Amino acid sequence: MQANVSIIMTSYNYSEYIAEAIESVIAQTYRNWELIIVDDASSDNSVDIIRRYALKDSRIKLFVHPQNRGLASAVQTGLKNAGAEWIAFLESDDIFMPDALEEKLNAVKNGADMVFTDVEMFGEKEPTEKMQNYFDYLHLYYINLDNSRFIEKFPDIIYRINLIPTFSAVMIKRSILKNCKFNSICKASLDYYLWSQVSEYKIYYLHKKLTKWRIHSDSYISQDKYGWFKKYIFGITLYKNTIKHRNPLLKPFLLLNYMRARLVCFKITKNSFKINFADNRFVLEKKFSKSH
Repeated sequence: MQANVSIIMTSYNYSEYIAEAIESVIAQTYRNWELIIVDDASSDNSVDIIRRYALKDSRIKLFVHPQNRGLASAVQTGLKNAGAEWIAFLESDDIFMPDALEEKLNAVKNGADMVFTDVEMFGEKEPTEKMQNYFDYLHLYYINLDNSRFIEKFPDIIYRINLIPTFSAVMIKRSILKNCKFNSICKASLDYYLWSQVSEYKIYYLHKKLTKWRIHSDSYISQDKYGWFKKYIFGITLYKNTIKHRNPLLKPFLLLNYMRARLVCFKITKNSFKINFADNRFVLEKKFSKSH
């Protein structure tokens, strides 16, 4: 029987965590899945661990890169070898709740092209608290995610901030994902880059914690740091992706205005004039003295 869900898991030197991730897939209440694991030339014993599971369960399929190619290439290898209509992701240091697949499949019956869920964060105390504070801020000031619903203004939100915490929270149609570009300038933010490209589709948020998201200093995203200029170019790329279906005559003006706003921001009040350059990297402020 052909699987209804292909789960893509990329692997790179996470032997400490990957068995727990695989076990959480095997424990799913929904059984008609295949697990595509792509190891990106790990130097630890990750491949040996994966092979032991693959020998026991034919639904688990291992593909090994002879040389390290990076996250984007690993995801693309998984996508090329996936046979199901729906693609779910599980990072090799995360854990699915037992009903994760079942709940996501029920959610997309309403016509969604992509679904993402809430997560339970765990791991090292300091980075976990920092990440939790970030998402608390996001939900307070950008979007209130206190109930399951379609995100109608997803294109207007995603270029400003990534409201999807991790690859492991997402399930998406394969036909949509296979048409995406994977050449993100910020390699650790590949997921963010992909979501900006699919922003015009029907995106559904499921308000259930169906993934345990491990936060730790050895994670891929924690290791890659970028300067302000690369972040600036990345932000422009995200915005360009979200306006690709707008009026062709307006797109150049929209993009130029966004580039200006990201680089130089003016703020004028009754008693002061402020210029922020490059996301507050340089600030010029002039306060006007009151006449007596």
